Amino acid sequence: MTNIAQLGATAMLGISAYMFPSQIVRLRSLIMFVLGHILYNFVKSSKNPELLGQGKLKQVLEECSTVLTETYYPTPYCLGPHLHTVLRVLFQNVPKLRLEREYIRTPDGGQFALDWLVNKGPDDLDKPIVMVVPGITGGSHNNYVRHLMLNGHTNKCRTLVFNNRGCAFSTLLTPRMYSGSNTEDMSLAVRTLSDRYPNAPIIIVAVSLGGMITTHFVTSNDPAKTNVKACCIISSPWNSFGTYESINKPINHMLYQRYLLGKLKGIVSNHKHLYQNRRLPFNYRQMMKSETLWEWDDRFTSKMFGFKDWKEYYTDGHSFKKLPYVDIPMLIINAEDDPLSPADYLPFVEVQENPNIAMILTKTGGHIGFLEGWFPSGPTWVNRAVEEFVRLMIFTDFLKSSEDVPNDYY
Repeated sequence: MTNIAQLGATAMLGISAYMFPSQIVRLRSLIMFVLGHILYNFVKSSKNPELLGQGKLKQVLEECSTVLTETYYPTPYCLGPHLHTVLRVLFQNVPKLRLEREYIRTPDGGQFALDWLVNKGPDDLDKPIVMVVPGITGGSHNNYVRHLMLNGHTNKCRTLVFNNRGCAFSTLLTPRMYSGSNTEDMSLAVRTLSDRYPNAPIIIVAVSLGGMITTHFVTSNDPAKTNVKACCIISSPWNSFGTYESINKPINHMLYQRYLLGKLKGIVSNHKHLYQNRRLPFNYRQMMKSETLWEWDDRFTSKMFGFKDWKEYYTDGHSFKKLPYVDIPMLIINAEDDPLSPADYLPFVEVQENPNIAMILTKTGGHIGFLEGWFPSGPTWVNRAVEEFVRLMIFTDFLKSSEDVPNDYY
């Protein structure tokens, strides 16, 4: 905090030459108030992440994790969840990665894109696979997705992104997009990986809506999930009605809902020809007039996936109801102040009752934020947590003994 005070004092000296004494006093008071508020927020938010759970996964994390033993020092001037969320979008860099795109055709005539991180050097067909599943309109072009890809690559895993239909500048072939509870496309993606690399274990790292889809998939009876050995769910909404309630608050509507709705409308408008002059279970003009996500889901998503209305769709989409059926290691990462996944609706009870699940809860971090350092342009705290989780899963579940770990693995 000394640097902040010095900067404030320097600024005061420069400005004071052009101000009256009374104005200087007011400015000094304002600066001291702001600096004091930043200091208070920094001290209040700088806590060790809380680890919740009861089973073996929690024990492994307690014994082996370094991220959990360190205090998480958030970016000092991120006063609250919105700055974490928004500044991550604006300031985090986009790593330059060489990706190869593969389109997977679906039985209904549609397609989705898998973007593979190109690896140099000899290829091991049995090495673990990390599949990143982005948020509601995210894809392989987003900064947070690429940093998560690097977390897999650092652990010498085969790494790819599962892009939902129409996302990451992919082309829609049918009017159908995606929903938070439908797992058909993810099932096909995982089946494709397992057929190609039958002995390679799969770790899914999923964010926000991607976490909802992943939770539904890994708790299903789908035989395609056999090779999925672990998953990490970041900033995911666990109670759809809780997220609905939170995102419709004025500040959240202005910052997030309008933006996300605009991105969804953009995907549809770019494929306008698919939605006009056809007999569809929804009205194109009406859905494009939607001003909230629940209106969009009521007029489009619910109809596309066979639900009566948005309420029925949201009830089906509750991820927390699926947690008792998780039978692989699942790490949940959330911030207490996530504006889209409110703390009041986090699945604390379900986490405690299933020994396969552990939750890391930070005091602050917003939605997919978790910024740290003065200039948060690189990896965030959550990237360190994910990278360590992937490494621990490989070491504890995929490799039989420490002798199997190459000398240069870490």
